[in-house]
Amino acid sequence: MSKKAIFAQTEQIPWVDVAAELRDQYGWEICYFLGGKKQSKKAAVSFPDTVFHTKDLARSSQCPETCQQIPSSPLDETLLSNLSYHESIFMKMLDRNDVDGSFTYHKRIASYHSQVMYWKGVLERLRPDVIVYRIAPHTGYDYVLYALGRTLNIATVMFERTSLPGCLYPVNSFEEGSLRIRRAYQQALETPQKQGISLTPETSAHLKNLSKSFTQAMPYHLKYKLKHYRKGGDVGGSITILARFARDLINVLLHKKGNTQYLQACYHENKGRFKRKKLLAHYHRLAKAVDLTVPYVFVALQCEPERQTCPTGGVFGHQYLMIDLLSKLLPAGWKLYVKEHVSQFKDYQAAERSKSLDFYDGIAAKPNVELVPLSYTSFELIDHAKASATVSGTVGWESVVRGKPALLFGHSWYRDCKGVFVTHTVDACRQAIRNIQNGFTVDRDALICFAKVVESSSVRGYIDKFYEKINIVSPEENVENLARAIAEFVS
Repeated sequence: MSKKAIFAQTEQIPWVDVAAELRDQYGWEICYFLGGKKQSKKAAVSFPDTVFHTKDLARSSQCPETCQQIPSSPLDETLLSNLSYHESIFMKMLDRNDVDGSFTYHKRIASYHSQVMYWKGVLERLRPDVIVYRIAPHTGYDYVLYALGRTLNIATVMFERTSLPGCLYPVNSFEEGSLRIRRAYQQALETPQKQGISLTPETSAHLKNLSKSFTQAMPYHLKYKLKHYRKGGDVGGSITILARFARDLINVLLHKKGNTQYLQACYHENKGRFKRKKLLAHYHRLAKAVDLTVPYVFVALQCEPERQTCPTGGVFGHQYLMIDLLSKLLPAGWKLYVKEHVSQFKDYQAAERSKSLDFYDGIAAKPNVELVPLSYTSFELIDHAKASATVSGTVGWESVVRGKPALLFGHSWYRDCKGVFVTHTVDACRQAIRNIQNGFTVDRDALICFAKVVESSSVRGYIDKFYEKINIVSPEENVENLARAIAEFVS
């Protein structure tokens, strides 16, 4: 069935091709592209009558020239009240853009209102049937578009990327997940014979690797970052940081590379490195060796700013809320061992924009909570724990595969798997801890059953160019598979 669609997040290959496939094979009309400059030329050729809005302009609430005729729409109490939950998420999400700590509340709320006005005007003028996302919107402007679409009952579709090789599946929202998988899994669990389930070689190898060492099982994206960034992305010493800035300055002065804005960006980047270096040193001072023989829950912190915490963490994107809740509900004598993500202090992250010295001080001050040195692997901490806890990270999946229950505070693809406790409320968290204290064990057959259901419910492909090299389908097959999945999902 033909649909009128807005395509968000088209900065990634192959999304212009997916849009073209939907137009050519399914009769879709693509009325608006939101993406990167690299795709603008290709999109202009394939879709000459479609509005193309670069993410750089969108981030600063600037309209494309072709949309100047679309007036921003006035806001009222009813709409803003309906969007209030999303407003909170958006304000946290803008940590990504706070390069120097000057992005104040007043600037953020003004940006939010401006974004809502603009995208409300776009939706009222274009009246799309569906808004298509690559993955959960997480850069501010696309999240406002998502929030408005959901509030105004416009269909949305995005993909959930799983840890199973080549497996993705479409959802209406990252908060709700896949109803199809939920139903299929429940039905499969009620089937008498769960044993003897045949998984693909790729999934079987994945589960086998997760049962081995952390080095062998390290996720591809983390391996890539540690390999392709100089010295594994380490911040480096003060002399190294100063040398990098001197190099940038020479590029501007001698080679006339860039302009004042470029030099300013280089300044903030290197200033950020100094802050990350300070954060890392502070973490090292607070972290102490822990006793793995006492009963404890392992909390795996996640990188910030990052999609996996905001928006998929929901309110627990503020990770201290998870730690505070757990620390107050743990049984007497239990510990909470909290370890920072290995990537948090690396150069490919921007830890200084979302975390502070006070963040780690607040954790370390709690009587039953201890910060764990980075030298401990997550697998080591999982294997000796009563359970693991995460906002929405892969640690939860790794935990159940290794036979330990997981407490999930946000939204993740594995949320429906037996052994994962979704703990969005105090009562749910208290009950989960009580079950674990009483000896709850992970059912391996139920886990294998879940993996099979996800396999069967997934489309084979990838949604980032980043994963093309390790995928099991060709670029052409990938485009066809993604387009077919989208068309069938929203039909």
